[in-house]
Amino acid sequence: MSTSGTTPAPAQAYPLSNRVALEGLGSFFIVFAGLATALFSPAGSAATIGFAYGLALVACLISFGHVTNGFFNPAFSLAMAVAGRIKWLAAVLYIVAQTIGGLLATAVLVALMKVMPAGATPETPKLFAALANGFDSHSPSQVPMVGVLIVEIVLMAVLVAVVLGASSARNKSTMGPIGIGLAFAVAVTITMPLSNGSLNPARATSVIFLADSWALGQVWLFWLAPLFGAALAAAIYRSFAPARSLVTVDGPAEDIVATGTQDIDSDADTDDDDDNAALPKPVPAVPEPVTSDPAPKKNDAQDFFDSKDK
Repeated sequence: MSTSGTTPAPAQAYPLSNRVALEGLGSFFIVFAGLATALFSPAGSAATIGFAYGLALVACLISFGHVTNGFFNPAFSLAMAVAGRIKWLAAVLYIVAQTIGGLLATAVLVALMKVMPAGATPETPKLFAALANGFDSHSPSQVPMVGVLIVEIVLMAVLVAVVLGASSARNKSTMGPIGIGLAFAVAVTITMPLSNGSLNPARATSVIFLADSWALGQVWLFWLAPLFGAALAAAIYRSFAPARSLVTVDGPAEDIVATGTQDIDSDADTDDDDDNAALPKPVPAVPEPVTSDPAPKKNDAQDFFDSKDK
């Protein structure tokens, strides 16, 4: 237990391998929830699918967010690195794990469809082509490439602003995961009729190898636009954020925010080894005691002339 005027020792960081594995698991669950809802839900409307993604994200944030700080989406992980919350190496490994998790989610869905009665589902290429993200003639609303590009950039920038604000250590609200999940659900609902919903490069990649060839040719947009929007929003955030708020600690800080994530993460880039320790709390200066009637300094010459025996 800490005493007055001292700082508690920070907890040890979770191993990077554990965090990478949890990012892959979270991505698997989010992608599986969204695609399975689109495939099997009788009321697979845009809102239903969007909220499936959002609720799955809420569950992952509450369960694993305090460990990984990567938010189970390549665009969010890039934003956290640009904002100084995690190291670039961790961000790259997170993105790889998230992409693999999305591909595994699709593999499980394919295996599930293989054991269903014949004729219960369409042929695999036709089915996953309907789930793939696309623009122009492959957009559900025939939206051109420029339109999809703008929507993906703008919505991802807004989502990153929500994530960075909700996960800030200055934010004492306990509703962070719900706020992030709801924002993501609304954003996916908006993009569903435009591009089959994405805002997640791992989800966009998860179906391209099972869909028609056009999906592979258009997936670049669903990586470029979210990553650009995320990096732009994070760079703007970092330019306005107090510099000291980006200093890191060696592991999950005592100041864990209510979202289940931490504003100051062990993975963030630092230029000085001294930044790898928790910032000490400011200690107020103690003023020296001042007496109301200070004693005059002794003056030997004055005492000689004032002496009565002179």
